[in-house]
Amino acid sequence: MQHDPRQFHPSNGASADLLSLRASMGRRRMLGLLSAAASAAVLAACGSDSSGDTSSSTGATGATGATEATTTTAATTATMATGTATTDIGVTPEETGGPFPADGSNDNGEGTTANVLADPGSVRSDIRTDIGGANEQAGVPMTLSVTVLDAATDTPKAGAAVYVWHCNQAGQYSQYNSSMLGGDFSDFSWLRGVQIADATGTVTFTTILPGRYQGRAAHIHFEVFEDGTYGSKLLTSQMAFDDDGVDALYAAAGYTDALANDTDNADDQIFGDGVEDQLLTITGDVTSGLAATLTVGV
Repeated sequence: MQHDPRQFHPSNGASADLLSLRASMGRRRMLGLLSAAASAAVLAACGSDSSGDTSSSTGATGATGATEATTTTAATTATMATGTATTDIGVTPEETGGPFPADGSNDNGEGTTANVLADPGSVRSDIRTDIGGANEQAGVPMTLSVTVLDAATDTPKAGAAVYVWHCNQAGQYSQYNSSMLGGDFSDFSWLRGVQIADATGTVTFTTILPGRYQGRAAHIHFEVFEDGTYGSKLLTSQMAFDDDGVDALYAAAGYTDALANDTDNADDQIFGDGVEDQLLTITGDVTSGLAATLTVGV
């Protein structure tokens, strides 16, 4: 797909019904069996937000804040069998970077190029805050690990730079002033960061479970560069979530905006052609935190 238009109209009052979690693997390069278990009694607690900080309020214009998540008695748990990467990784499909990449390729809505990569502070593992440490985004804690392999040789791409970015709990992106976001977030840099791959080709970020906005399934954007100079881009793509699994996590965590904006991968204009090579493996629960992993080929 070549475009990622935003149609952001979050709504209030989405119910957090108890859902059965089906965690799905579906990537040809992962082996192992799937097991899923989920049970939750859920209370959604909403706060209020202003500008770049995060709590939950939903406006008709789309200027919403992130929703604080609480659960009771039991936490929804996503469990998947541990898999082993195959030797035939293949090249991960290219996807659009969308309208909010902040990689130096477009304007931030105020006449300035949005380029978080120009800030050395963007090389960081914990991306929950602005680069300076302010405005931590609320949401379910999630560790995101991405392993980059050379698809031609099936060997780790040590030294590769991986840039990730995603929306907050309410579907908003930092670094931009846009009516599609419902406000001005150009002064913020939360939920964006770069890591350099280690000897195994792996990078790890501390972030939150992203929300979901109208017209798009849950996703995380990423770019892979040859190295930390960002001179040679190897891949632009997106990570996907299992439909039933992410719905159950949203319900248990009280992500009311995400539940209201329900788009499955098959109905998504970007993922409609399949996500088996981009599907995250998720473990953990909304109380103690989640771990998400993906292996990509370049």
